Amino acid sequence: MAAPPTPLQIDYIDPDGNDWNLGDESMQNGYACSAITGIEGLPVSMQTIPMLDGTSIPSLYLPQPGTITIAIAVTCPASGLEGDYYANLDAVARAFYNRRNEQPAPGYLRIQRPDGSSRQVAVYTTSGLNTPEVGISNDTIYTLTLQTPDPYWSDLIQQTANYSISPASGILPLLPVFLAGSTVIGTNTVVNGGNAQAWPIWTITGPGTPTMQNLTTGRKWSMNTVIQAGHVVQVVTKPGQQMVVDTTTGANMWDNLVLSSLRDLWSLMAGSNQISIAMSGSTLATSVNLAWTNRWNRA
Repeated sequence: MAAPPTPLQIDYIDPDGNDWNLGDESMQNGYACSAITGIEGLPVSMQTIPMLDGTSIPSLYLPQPGTITIAIAVTCPASGLEGDYYANLDAVARAFYNRRNEQPAPGYLRIQRPDGSSRQVAVYTTSGLNTPEVGISNDTIYTLTLQTPDPYWSDLIQQTANYSISPASGILPLLPVFLAGSTVIGTNTVVNGGNAQAWPIWTITGPGTPTMQNLTTGRKWSMNTVIQAGHVVQVVTKPGQQMVVDTTTGANMWDNLVLSSLRDLWSLMAGSNQISIAMSGSTLATSVNLAWTNRWNRA
């Protein structure tokens, strides 16, 4: 006889950093998630071109911001004190109000799978806080609508790969990869373990002039100026957050990028990516750090 399924562990990290354990079915804290929908996949939008014969040709197929609906039951905690019940109601009303310091402030819905791995997504409550079902014996159910501007779920742990110069020639097969020569040209396979695109963050320590290429997708970006010795430049590739900054001086180096479109600040495709790193004018002090977070189509 098969073992009963392991319930998902559901947590909510509110904008103040408090961790709400919504998967505690014992209700010791006086609250728990009683139902949740919208965590099983991506919402999508499709556009088509109509044909004369009555058929159509798909022209665009894109993921869209998502919606999660979650029901939260609130009752008296283990203390049994009515005052603690009302304190819980106050706390829920604040935790799911996603505004702090007069700015939008996300919470994070976090799901732990039976294997112990966890994924999270940023959420904003858009309805339900003002319309709970209030019982007559100190129990309330909030049915909240949470918007996910980025519908992809992310791992909690960032992945990294480090590259530096070796005084000896040759490329070692395992990370960290040591690339030889004053003009560094080397290739390495980076595995994006998620099932969606992942957007890398590059941290480059000079000296050298970088050229970074994803041979799997054919995308490439570079810089038209030397990163000076001892300076550290960070390149963020995620759309909506893209930037190039010399973190040593705080200088904006966006105008020093060489690319034909913003898409050239390339992503890591799901699975294996063959990448090439070139740093002309590099020395033993040169290093490159590549960091990314695996992303997923569902919790």
